[in-house]
Amino acid sequence: MVAYRSVERYHSAMFTEPDIRLSPLGPLCELVPESTPDLILRAAGSLFATKGFHGTATREIAEAIGIRKPSLFHHFPSKIAMAQHLFEYDRLRSPHLLGRMELPLERPAVRLYQSLRREVMVEATSRYELRGLYLSDLLDEPEFAFWKTEYERAAALEREVIIEGIRQGEFIDEQVVLVGQLFDAMLNWVVRLRKKTPCRIDADSVASLLLRCILARPEDIVEIRASADRALASVEPPGDAPDPIGSDAA
Repeated sequence: MVAYRSVERYHSAMFTEPDIRLSPLGPLCELVPESTPDLILRAAGSLFATKGFHGTATREIAEAIGIRKPSLFHHFPSKIAMAQHLFEYDRLRSPHLLGRMELPLERPAVRLYQSLRREVMVEATSRYELRGLYLSDLLDEPEFAFWKTEYERAAALEREVIIEGIRQGEFIDEQVVLVGQLFDAMLNWVVRLRKKTPCRIDADSVASLLLRCILARPEDIVEIRASADRALASVEPPGDAPDPIGSDAA
């Protein structure tokens, strides 16, 4: 399996604790860019985005990269497996989907700001198109139950931070579910923008805009961003540490 490198590069030291749940796929390795498995997932993601998961045939995925179906199935046993690997790729790059807050010791506004900023970066720099996964009802199908559970768990963690911020007076007393839906809609917009190649988005601007919507004192956003920058600089590994959003997507 020369097409693989260690999965360690997906993670930063901030969220590699041993209690991270394994998906039904088991331990995974990072796909080497331009390897056959990588090309398969890129073609699958693109076709799922344009034709839908159920509207895409495995033959079309194989033809898109110039291989035969037996070669395709050598790497992925089914179209479902390809979609599962795409979901898992996204989960492994996302502190949010791994059930982590990168700055757990900071106050709610700083934690939420960094979480929003990171998720925008994760989706904007994805190596694969994910529109066909997230902008559909695919997560409701039984084969993807694990990833739906992880998504719901992440949403629950986000709601806890929002509730804490409301109690501490940092956030306005707004419907927590509605706020979560607003954040989700913005991330889906970023997923939609990611076509063919990673897109350039000012993650700080997006995170600032979203957080301003619920801040009791919107003018605090500059200080919140500065606090997040300082806290992140103090915990990120020095030197050539792994990029927590995946430098292979650049």
